[in-house]
Amino acid sequence: MERSGSQKFLLVISILDIIVGILGLIGAIMFITLGAGTNIAEVADPASMAEAGITASDASAAAGVMGIVGIVALFSGALCLLQGILGVRAANDNQKIMPVWVIALIGLICAAVGIIMGLIDGSFGTQAWSLVGSLAGSLLMFWVANNIKREAGK
Repeated sequence: MERSGSQKFLLVISILDIIVGILGLIGAIMFITLGAGTNIAEVADPASMAEAGITASDASAAAGVMGIVGIVALFSGALCLLQGILGVRAANDNQKIMPVWVIALIGLICAAVGIIMGLIDGSFGTQAWSLVGSLAGSLLMFWVANNIKREAGK
C-alpha cells in the first residue's frame, strides 16, 4: 500500500520524536541523578560546602529543583517517545491514527502550559527554544494526524 504525503511526513516527524524522546529521557535521568548527587555531596563533605559558601538549605533546594525538573523532563521525554512510536505505527496504517491524535493533543496542551508558566515565572527566556520547539513539534504532529484522520474518513 502506498503511503500518502501526510503519512510520509508523519513518519519523518515520528522518527524525530523518537530521537528527541530518547535524548529527553537520558537528560531526565541525568538531572535526577545530579539532584541526588547534590544531596550526597552535602552529606559527604559539609565542611567544604560551607567553605564554598553553600548552606545545607541551598544544596537541598538545588537538589529539590533538579529532582522536579528531572521528573518533568522524564514525563516529557516519555510522552515524546510514545508519540513517536504511535506515529510510526500510524504512518504504516492510517486506521491507527486516533492514539497519535490524542497524544499530540496532550503534548500541545502541555507545551502551551509550559510556555504560559515560563512567561509567568520569568524563565521563558532561558527555555524559549525548548518550549517553542515542543509546541511546534506537537502542533505539527496534531496537524498531520488531523489530515490523516480526515483521509481515513474517521
